[in-house]
Amino acid sequence: MSERVLNRKRKLFLLSVLLYATLPAMLVGLVAFAFALRDMDREMQARSAESFRLLSRNYSTRMDLSLADLARTVALTADMTPLDDLLRPGALDSTLGTVNRNALHLFEDLGVLDRNGRHLAYSGPHDLQDRDYANEPWFREVMTKGQVISDVFLGYRNSPHFAIAVRRETGGRTWVLRASVNAFQFSTLLDGERFGRTGEVFLLGPGGALQTRSATYGNMLQAVDPAVAQAVADSGQGVTSLTRQGEELLLAATPLKAKPGWALVVQQEAREARQAWADKLRTLGLAFALGLVAIGLGALWALRSLLRRLERLDAEKRTFDDQMIQSQKLAAIGQLSAGIAHEINNPLAIIGEEAGWIQDLLKREALSQLAEMSEIRDSLREIVVQAGRCKEITHKLLSFARKMDATIRDVDMNSLVDDVVGMRERDASLDNIQIVKDLEANLPIIHSEPSQLRQVLLNLVNNAIDAIPHGGTITVHTEKSGADDGGVAFSVADTGIGIPRENIEKIFDPFFTTKLPGKGTGLGLSICHGIIQKLGGTITVSSEPGKGTTFLIRLPAQAPGESK
Repeated sequence: MSERVLNRKRKLFLLSVLLYATLPAMLVGLVAFAFALRDMDREMQARSAESFRLLSRNYSTRMDLSLADLARTVALTADMTPLDDLLRPGALDSTLGTVNRNALHLFEDLGVLDRNGRHLAYSGPHDLQDRDYANEPWFREVMTKGQVISDVFLGYRNSPHFAIAVRRETGGRTWVLRASVNAFQFSTLLDGERFGRTGEVFLLGPGGALQTRSATYGNMLQAVDPAVAQAVADSGQGVTSLTRQGEELLLAATPLKAKPGWALVVQQEAREARQAWADKLRTLGLAFALGLVAIGLGALWALRSLLRRLERLDAEKRTFDDQMIQSQKLAAIGQLSAGIAHEINNPLAIIGEEAGWIQDLLKREALSQLAEMSEIRDSLREIVVQAGRCKEITHKLLSFARKMDATIRDVDMNSLVDDVVGMRERDASLDNIQIVKDLEANLPIIHSEPSQLRQVLLNLVNNAIDAIPHGGTITVHTEKSGADDGGVAFSVADTGIGIPRENIEKIFDPFFTTKLPGKGTGLGLSICHGIIQKLGGTITVSSEPGKGTTFLIRLPAQAPGESK
């Protein structure tokens, strides 16, 4: 199966498991979120209505108290100041200053009128002394009821105001004390009461006429939309909503006790009034979405971890299979090598002996005059050399097949490195190669087979020298194995040509070599691999073409088979 098809199947598997893991949670979460959203919407509307009712009641209570205080101030002034004192020149001016200090300077003027609506005395900025108020609604009402707070009107002064008047009887004389409240000053009690961007509070009189200013509907005495006036009339002390210019408004109105016919109105755009709850809904939605994302990411992480674990298991299985194959190959080739080596050793011994006998014959006087004597001797020497080389190969084959006896004893790895490097250091220097020893002090003594370890180290050093054709550095390093078993490790690193990636997995195969014909048998690293495995260690290689190769060997404190 190709890698592309395998990757596609893995992705499909990952997507399927991810959907199965997250889809039920998402469906349950969506249903729960829908129910929560519905309940929160109901609660939001109920809380908004309750909040508006509380605001309307609070503001209406404040306005009732303010109007009652103003009316009480006028009544107390009329009760506590004799009429004759009020009519004395300058007395009303002093009285106006006194009451204004207690009424936040809301009173614009004071006037004392007779029963016919004519001024007996007046204090204020307007020329109203000779005005006739007999037909004014507020005057007729005060004469009937004894006390009145009028609606806002323009009157003779042509400026918005409302009158607070009380009727009194003194010595058979009927008179009225009237105070005019500046509507602009009175409106400031509510003008600053804004909440949010669109929330406001205002007073509405009969017929929908504004008694204070409104940011939405305009100045005093302007009439609001009929729909708004009707909504105020219908709301009582509840909350109603209406649509104005395409925008939904929430509105709550509370009638004033101190001034029948007036209603205090609290109004705000519904969208802004519910903004806080909408923000909570968004927060809840965001938390829900983040929860789903967390579930998805968690499932994805778990699946990726599972896939990585499966990949690691597959890789370990492949490595184990390769090691088994390698072991089987080595065992089979070892048996074959042993047979071949024994069979070849006998002919080689005969060839060597016959070559030596011929060399002895050529030393005789009778044969010394042969013209081809020099060539014959050269040929015999070559025969001896090649026979020796064949004997060396068979020796390696026997070692590879583990037919050589081994003795396990104490091994000082640093001393062993000194011996092997000393053997090759001079020859290496002739090729401009420096061998560096980096030996860790106080290295533990291990129990292993020194001659075979010497063979492994010598083979690795020779390979490193062959890998540096134009000079370089070979570093032999020793250290503790890193585990708490008392083992040691040593490495041979060169700065040579390196090993191509495609050959890394083949270098321990018997008879595999990258050397030129006649320069190597391909058994060296296989023999090293077999020796290290037999001694209970591991051998690994890392290489980068053009930069060099490093062989790392780790050995246990005690070789297998040794009695503890």
